[in-house]
Amino acid sequence: MIRPVVYGADYSAYVRIVRLVLEEKGIGYELVPVDIFAADGIPSWYFDHQPFGRMPAFEHDGFRLHETSAITRYVDEAFDGPALQPIEPRPRARMNQIIGMLDAYAYRAMVWDV
Repeated sequence: MIRPVVYGADYSAYVRIVRLVLEEKGIGYELVPVDIFAADGIPSWYFDHQPFGRMPAFEHDGFRLHETSAITRYVDEAFDGPALQPIEPRPRARMNQIIGMLDAYAYRAMVWDV
């Protein structure tokens, strides 16, 4: 199996989410460190992986994605292992609602203020 590649900093909450999903699925992966806050700025090559210069970015067998929710859903659906999302529409919608709320309203308090 071709190992996925995760691009980003190990301190990033969003990179950690992707790594946690890969671990839960039992998938080996490579982490390519990218520090978007480096003194020299974002490496120019990184924009080929993430056009907005944010973290994380992901690649699997030539398929590239960015945005944590897209990456995690892809990993859950594309790889063997335990299902990480509810199958039924209502519980899945509730899961997406909670993820959206945390991302939109709680991120700053949970990450920057702690």
